[in-house]
Amino acid sequence: MTRIISGRYGGLPLGNPKHAIRPTTAKVRSYIFNVLGSLEDCRVLDLFAGSGALGIEALSRYAEHAIFVDKDPRSIKLIRENLRHSRIPEEQYTLFCADSLSYLQRCETHFDIIFADPPYAHVLDGNFFSACRAHLKSGGILVLEYGKREIPDSRGWSAAREKRMGDTCINMYNVENPSAEEREFEKK
Repeated sequence: MTRIISGRYGGLPLGNPKHAIRPTTAKVRSYIFNVLGSLEDCRVLDLFAGSGALGIEALSRYAEHAIFVDKDPRSIKLIRENLRHSRIPEEQYTLFCADSLSYLQRCETHFDIIFADPPYAHVLDGNFFSACRAHLKSGGILVLEYGKREIPDSRGWSAAREKRMGDTCINMYNVENPSAEEREFEKK
């Protein structure tokens, strides 16, 4: 059973999906949130949200607002149920049933943290990374979770942190210090 790890909703169980998604494990979430530290007053975006575990964990750790995006209506329903069960106030979150890249292309909000946990067979291209950059505040962080067999096309983004945990890889990109290659890619 998936549980919220820490914070004001720590210990509360989250509903498990009945469709084919892979929720982020407690071990991986612990690593991510220990590295991120304080989320107080942060605005977060949970892309490929699945069960909503990452965004809900962020809200539990005092993030100001979370937006959850997933293209599967069953995931949106599960996230809504998990948020209600956790008694998280409705003004602290927004849900969108949409493709992640399409959402980013029409979104006007900027975020402190973007979580991206696509299905492991889904490879993100440079367009996705450019769209994320356009929506991260200065000093913002993109947290990417992917399978060990995938290689993200992050074109010049240099991960501030990289970690492999079993079949899962986590890259954390900070937009404050772009590499020369990344700056060149952004000009195109």
